[in-house]
Amino acid sequence: MSDHLRGQPRNTRRALMVAGILLALPASAALAWQSASETQSAPVAAAPADPLASACRADVMQSVAAAITSSKVEVKPIRNGPRLADGTRFVAAAGGVPAYCQITGSFVTNPATGKTANFLANLPANWNGKYLQLGCGGHCGILAVSDAASPIISISAQGRPGQILQKGYASFGTDQGHEGTGGGAWAVNADGTVNQDAIDDLLYRANMVLADMGKEFARQFYSRLSGKWRKVERSYFAGCSAGGRDALVAASRFPEQFDGILAGSPASNSVRVSFHGAAGALAPLRSADADLPPSLVALIDPIVKAQCDRLDGMADGLIQNPAACNFRPERDLPRCDGKLPAGKCFTKGQIDTVSMMLTAVTDETGAVVQPGLSPSDFQFAYGRSPRPADINAIEPWPGGDSFGGPGDGLWAAANAAFKIFVHRNDPAFHTRQMISFAESEAGPIRGLHAVVPQVEVARAMTALRAGIGDFPEGQDAFIRRGGKLLIWHNLSDQLLTPYMSYNQYKRLAARHGGYERLKRNVRLFTLPGTAHCSMSGVGPGNFDALTALENWVEKRKTPDALVADLYPARGPMLDFGKPPSRSMPLCAFPAMARYKGSGDINAAASWTCPAGDNSMLIVGESGRRAGVIE
Repeated sequence: MSDHLRGQPRNTRRALMVAGILLALPASAALAWQSASETQSAPVAAAPADPLASACRADVMQSVAAAITSSKVEVKPIRNGPRLADGTRFVAAAGGVPAYCQITGSFVTNPATGKTANFLANLPANWNGKYLQLGCGGHCGILAVSDAASPIISISAQGRPGQILQKGYASFGTDQGHEGTGGGAWAVNADGTVNQDAIDDLLYRANMVLADMGKEFARQFYSRLSGKWRKVERSYFAGCSAGGRDALVAASRFPEQFDGILAGSPASNSVRVSFHGAAGALAPLRSADADLPPSLVALIDPIVKAQCDRLDGMADGLIQNPAACNFRPERDLPRCDGKLPAGKCFTKGQIDTVSMMLTAVTDETGAVVQPGLSPSDFQFAYGRSPRPADINAIEPWPGGDSFGGPGDGLWAAANAAFKIFVHRNDPAFHTRQMISFAESEAGPIRGLHAVVPQVEVARAMTALRAGIGDFPEGQDAFIRRGGKLLIWHNLSDQLLTPYMSYNQYKRLAARHGGYERLKRNVRLFTLPGTAHCSMSGVGPGNFDALTALENWVEKRKTPDALVADLYPARGPMLDFGKPPSRSMPLCAFPAMARYKGSGDINAAASWTCPAGDNSMLIVGESGRRAGVIE
């Protein structure tokens, strides 16, 4: 269970785990977040002399909004963020966190149509002159993971709760132009037509407009507060999952807006992710014996660890490079042959389901569309929806384009992307009809895997291109202007395969003169033994990403190794008041952490990132069948 989520109601935990391509919060989790936010950030009476308290009023903030020229802004309460009676709330300093003003409202994203998106801002008393924009999750629609004042922020931005405010950042986030976390119902008009304005806001536009509006809001407010002209000295962007996609899209589409960008476990190409998500939801429906219960999933990891744990030189429960493994489900999983007891073996259908999850999705020519999952700390993230009465139904989960509907969360996101965003809500289109499964014994992509039509891949890439962040040429302008991009990915990510980031980084290195030249501006760090956005795992999953990026941008301190920690759980979050049980350096790709040969294996000091090491480039059978570029 996730250390961040331990103690949460089961439905809330699952909502957080399946969200987002993949961090969107369904209604139950949203209410839990809002209640917690209101409890922790209740209005506090301030001394009259406190200038921030005096300025943190709706009338003052609306006067600031009226002076903004980049967008029409209205300060007001919103339904999908913290519940602020008039759109503002002052929170006094407490527990090491400075006083801050929280503001919600809307801003116009398309002047031609009047389309708006909601925003949330946190403005601390100790402004450091810097602006931080926070990405969203899933198909967005809610501001939970974009709230620097919420403890949940440590999931999407790493670091500790309150750190962003302590550092003094003016932080802004947006719901990307719609309310509610439905997979795609928000993009359908009452007459059944598709609202392209809303889709454009999700893909890129809301964040693009917010980058100007948020910085202008911060300048106007702090200039009035101090009585002298203030300017934004530095600008940063941070997000995980779909927020990582937001970060990469920002680097591609409006690179001049940010000095440094953090992209965590990014859904860098939501088209490719959606193909694997849809296939993963459908794989257990192929036959009566293809479903994979959690009791069998638990048998997989010990088998993988027995094969792969020592490949990095140390049997410590962590697989540093899962792509180097040679795990083959059809060979290595115990098959039911009448000799093994029930619950201790796998049927042919179940083995094929595991194979499908770990193997690349291809088109009919064999070209890789989306890499498969990592075998390390394998979790079956799909197929936990109610099993349909008719597993062969063309619509296995009717109405399953919504995270609150009957379908799996990943199915909801994928089905919405194809049926609504790409096929314009065509009633004759069914996502299931374009997903097939094939088994190959030749070539690198072996075993059962999903196959999708090349024409559908091209169609989806064209329709959603504005929201795709993994085109290698897309980073050219950001790199040319000296921007710093820090990508991190969890190696046991059960939702967004880390091999997306492997492949993207390898393509960038080929385009920009090799790894050493690329590392001047773009660095990739991988976290062994950790699941999606560090929300669970046996490995150290929390590190100070923002400080590392600041030091890189502002002090030219190159992040060769970043120390990650594994903290004990305390209720739904981590207990940062207690020492971590394990720490380890995260090495800049393609280097891999190595045990020094002596010392406590749980201490980062006992590990090193060897100079010139390229161990993360080693690709074994697991990596090849998953579609990792060699």
